[in-house]
Amino acid sequence: MGGFTAGLVAGCLLGVCGTFLLLSVGAAFSEERARLFHLRSLSSTILSTIALLIIAALCHRLSVGTDASVLLLLLAVLIVSKVEGLLNGLIATVIAALILAWSFPPDGSMMIKSSSDRLALALFLLIATAGSRLVCRRENSQL
Repeated sequence: MGGFTAGLVAGCLLGVCGTFLLLSVGAAFSEERARLFHLRSLSSTILSTIALLIIAALCHRLSVGTDASVLLLLLAVLIVSKVEGLLNGLIATVIAALILAWSFPPDGSMMIKSSSDRLALALFLLIATAGSRLVCRRENSQL
């Protein structure tokens, strides 16, 4: 089971990186590149990072379980995607995944020992990335 979940995590990370690459290449050759990489995007990325850190700190302080923490961070990532767009949603996905990897036992380490925690992280990456893309695709199709 350990090899399967390690492969799943690696596959999800490659999917997120591939989405970033495709988004960057598409933006480089489009007319909307100035809007996509506008300074407002940086400030909203910083604000969404702070919001994710606050959510994680509250979950840790209130001793909320990892399942609830995963769901709260997923909800925050989808809200960031809806409000700020796909690029910030994908950045929030990576930041939230790093926060989750840090919070899984053993605490304070990026080493995830449990195969169920690795699977939860892989599923979080998959669902957050797909959710961000779907939220933004639906937003763009309604315009």
